[in-house]
Amino acid sequence: MTRPRLIRDREPLARRDVFRARSRHGMEILVAPMPGFARTCAILASHFGSVDTRLPDGRTLPAGTAHFLEHEMFQKADGDVFTVYDARGAAGNAYTTWSNTAYVFTCSSDWERNLETLLGAVSRLEIDQDDVLRERRIIGQEIAMYDDDPSWRGYLHLLQALYVDHPVRQDIAGTASSIEGIDLDLLRGVHATWYAPRNLVLAVAGRVLPDRVLAVADACVHPGVRGARYRRVPAREPRGVRRREVRAVLPISRPTVWLGLKDVPPRPGRALVERQVLTGLVLETLFDDGGRIQSALYDEGVIDDSFHATYEAEGGVAHAVVSAEVDDVDAFRRRLTRHLRDAVTAGITEAEVERARRRALGGRLRMLNGPEPFARWLVAGALERVGLDAAVAALGRASARRVTRRLRELAARPRAWAIMEAPATALTGAHQVGPPPTGSPR
Repeated sequence: MTRPRLIRDREPLARRDVFRARSRHGMEILVAPMPGFARTCAILASHFGSVDTRLPDGRTLPAGTAHFLEHEMFQKADGDVFTVYDARGAAGNAYTTWSNTAYVFTCSSDWERNLETLLGAVSRLEIDQDDVLRERRIIGQEIAMYDDDPSWRGYLHLLQALYVDHPVRQDIAGTASSIEGIDLDLLRGVHATWYAPRNLVLAVAGRVLPDRVLAVADACVHPGVRGARYRRVPAREPRGVRRREVRAVLPISRPTVWLGLKDVPPRPGRALVERQVLTGLVLETLFDDGGRIQSALYDEGVIDDSFHATYEAEGGVAHAVVSAEVDDVDAFRRRLTRHLRDAVTAGITEAEVERARRRALGGRLRMLNGPEPFARWLVAGALERVGLDAAVAALGRASARRVTRRLRELAARPRAWAIMEAPATALTGAHQVGPPPTGSPR
């Protein structure tokens, strides 16, 4: 078989070389040599995440399946993979999101042996029924722990209000009830399908040699079961929100308020990057430190440094979230709404766009100056089919007219509020909701 060829590319901002290839069995590989750095980071990711709720044969997957499998992947017949990493001075980790599952290590030596361990661990599922029963108990405890986290629960209540049918409403870790339906046969079927090499992406950044990374991948990753080609079936999600407002009483000292704006999810690729960049400039201009709305609310004494805004677009969903701990819920909601309406009317100026663009470029440059964030960025781009130059090019194309149009589009989207109240400030008769589903990585 002909050896796969490395294709050289270049990241335009940090100006670092990135080498691309596909292993003999179809795994996508990206390598960023970073001479002068002591550390190396490798991330192996599958397209399989919590919003993937069916196997190709039609079997429905219980909520929490992707997360459950993530926990099981490091259990091996000869011990825990984390113990192997620890013995070499490396650090291992893993996480599950709505759209993917990733396995990570960082080390300052023995990167080839650690890469062999990572690839071998994810390529083979070596568990029995006792492992499944033990992990079920562990994950049940994890679910209970997150149910007691006010910040986590508040954000998830917001997702439950924003989305009507999309599986993003389901907890990434599942529920105590749903994980009871996850058994050994199901996990084997999921692994054979979604962990086949052609559904995996490997990114390595640090003090490495691209040809050695490719050689290790070819030696350690075997075809096994071919699996089904990854294809995420779009969920049928109405445009509107499930509820305009949800409230819950939690053991917190001050109320916390979340405003969610339910966006139309963009297609993967350049459309996604364009949307992320323009929305990021909107949030930077209005809500970041020194932003127009942030400054006004701070000067009015309505918010403190807990004020935060973010945009998420992944797995067929997209939404912007503005949140803060506040003393007066009604005053915050009223003034945030008014300032947002005023910003929509006035629009964004060229000076504000240029300031936000420079901050975005500076932040991106800092992010790319380390093996761990560089590897994460490479994996994210590969999973979403985004080129290395897409974000920088989109920043260059941004203008006051385009950013203003994005602001007005976003502000017109359906919205929902989640309000977490302290017991002493709870409103009588407020709508109460149970433990919500999850959104962010676990």
